[in-house]
This record gives sequence, C-alpha cells and structure tokens, in this order.
Amino acid sequence: MKALKTVAVALGITLGAMIVIPLIVLAGLFVWLKLTEESDEEALELDQEGA
Repeated sequence: MKALKTVAVALGITLGAMIVIPLIVLAGLFVWLKLTEESDEEALELDQEGA
C-alpha cells in the first residue's frame, strides 16, 4: 500500500511539473518579449529623429 501511495505522489508531482514548467517558460518569454519590444521602440524613435 505504501508503494502505491509513493507512485501516486510521484505521478502527481510529475503531472504538476508538466503543467507548471511550460507556464513558467511562457511567462519568461512574454516578459522578454515585452522588454525587447520597448527597447526596439526606443531604437526606432532614435532612427526617426536622426533621419
């Protein structure tokens, strides 16, 4: 019975990790995209002023 409980806990942790890790990756990509988007806009503004 203890082995079954251990397997169930391991399965729960694995399934939780399969859901949480991609969400963390997507959140990181979203933040990175927002940060680089702002710097791209600043670069475009500088280009337009120089032209």
